[in-house]
Amino acid sequence: MSERRSTVELSSLEQTPLSGLARSLGLDVAKWLPYASKPLPVTLRLTPERHDLGWTRSMLKSLGGKKIPWMKCSESWQMPFLSGNYPDERSKKILTLLHATGRITRQEAVSMLPPVILEAKDGDLVMDTCASPGSKATQLCEAIPNGLVIANEPVSGRLNLLVTNRARLGIHNMLITQHDGRHISRIPSPGLDGVIVDAPCSGTGTSRKNNGLWKLWTPKVGRSMFKLQADIANRAAQLLRPGGKMVYSTCSLDPIENEAVVCEILRKAPWLELIKIDTDRLFPNLICQRGINDWGILDDNGNPLEWDGSLPKLPGLSYEMLNPSQRGEDSPNLEYTIRVNQHENDTGGFFVALFKHVEERTPEKVARSLILKKDKLHEPRELVRKKKNRHSPVKAPIEVVKAICEKWGVEESSFSWWLRGKRISIGPKLILEKIYDPIVYNKKGDYWPSFDFHPLKVIHVGQPTFAENRGIWRTRQESLELIRPHISNSLVEVKIEIIEQLLSGNSPLVEEFPVEVNRGSFILKCDDYLLPVWIAARVSLMIDDNEQEILRMKLGIELERVK
Repeated sequence: MSERRSTVELSSLEQTPLSGLARSLGLDVAKWLPYASKPLPVTLRLTPERHDLGWTRSMLKSLGGKKIPWMKCSESWQMPFLSGNYPDERSKKILTLLHATGRITRQEAVSMLPPVILEAKDGDLVMDTCASPGSKATQLCEAIPNGLVIANEPVSGRLNLLVTNRARLGIHNMLITQHDGRHISRIPSPGLDGVIVDAPCSGTGTSRKNNGLWKLWTPKVGRSMFKLQADIANRAAQLLRPGGKMVYSTCSLDPIENEAVVCEILRKAPWLELIKIDTDRLFPNLICQRGINDWGILDDNGNPLEWDGSLPKLPGLSYEMLNPSQRGEDSPNLEYTIRVNQHENDTGGFFVALFKHVEERTPEKVARSLILKKDKLHEPRELVRKKKNRHSPVKAPIEVVKAICEKWGVEESSFSWWLRGKRISIGPKLILEKIYDPIVYNKKGDYWPSFDFHPLKVIHVGQPTFAENRGIWRTRQESLELIRPHISNSLVEVKIEIIEQLLSGNSPLVEEFPVEVNRGSFILKCDDYLLPVWIAARVSLMIDDNEQEILRMKLGIELERVK
């Protein structure tokens, strides 16, 4: 799609139901439409705590990138070109390499709002109920490096995207689960400190990257999402501890997916209250609108229907989707929520609401899902654990952990250690303390015993960091940044010429290597450069082409020609 559409094209788009939705919200369609129909600018966030963060900044500056002025809580950048419209091959190549090696994450600017609004504290236990592809979940992990994020994704295909992004960034404080968002299993007492519900939606705010919306979207699409959105949010509310906070968000403009869902959440979860989002403090200079209390019902052409006091006969429309005045109810403080429109900040469209679990409304001092049914109290019985398979994560055998720590000089007590297949993952101790070690009760008072993840269906724990090869536990490339400060053994000091030689494609015979080394897995070190190698008959690099290309750029070795 071209950056600018013709007058004829814009005129045709103005007649679509999507433009009708914008018009019903009071937007100036003449100003909104040119932005809503052109590609987004490329935006991204930097991965914090990388040893070469300064170099990454310099590369972004060389491409004309600038920090997003309204995003002060997370280092985010906007590039001077549109998505899919790179000015040259160099720009495309550099951004591709930075993303592939985990130094940046390409992410829409408005998608960065929910983790910031949640304001989780370091050490908190938080959840992203609909986590894939993982941009918000990984952003949460980076914001609370000593906390723990439960990233849940029900769909197996999308789960793989989440795993890939976790691995790409080398994130260890993430627990990946697979549950239907409406039926997430219990977690140990007292519950979650925070939760993000970035709900599935019709995506009316994504018109800048999803051109099909202009032809396919009608108001009944938004109505079809309402129950799913409300049910997922209601389950999240049940898992939230007293005093905890929940963010509900969509990339939709439709009030039936936004304000109407907020009203439904408050009806089903009266222990929650709506909190005003402090945009002036969190996002200075961001232009956003407050949520609305009065919205109409649109027909399938996007035209508003006259309200005559009775529910219009439209597919999927229910009484709960009406605005408070139409239902004869007092409106909650919907102006506490925020809307971001495409044309006001040159972004996508977005909606966010913030809730808090009021402590006084739950005297039991635990998440609502953990309150026992008083009429079914009996002598607690131990529940049967589900059978595990070779893909189930379990605690790593102590002898394996000790062997790894001895080889690499890592302090055992710095992490929790997990085995999945032939890989060892590391995670924060918080996984043990808040998820694995405690018992979990069901409503009847029966319990799943300690030292297990049940009833949560945990797919991945922490970050895969070591892999077995011929009885030797070698490091994994994507985890090198994570364990860089912890490795003290199996480091081989070399001169920069050796690193340049290896990056030039030469794999010297071990007899020709200028440093005496044994066979096996090692890391070559020179200043800030760390290169994992496997030493057998030859010294072979154990990093992929993308990371090698980055290192060549740093050392001034000519970039490989882009194919």
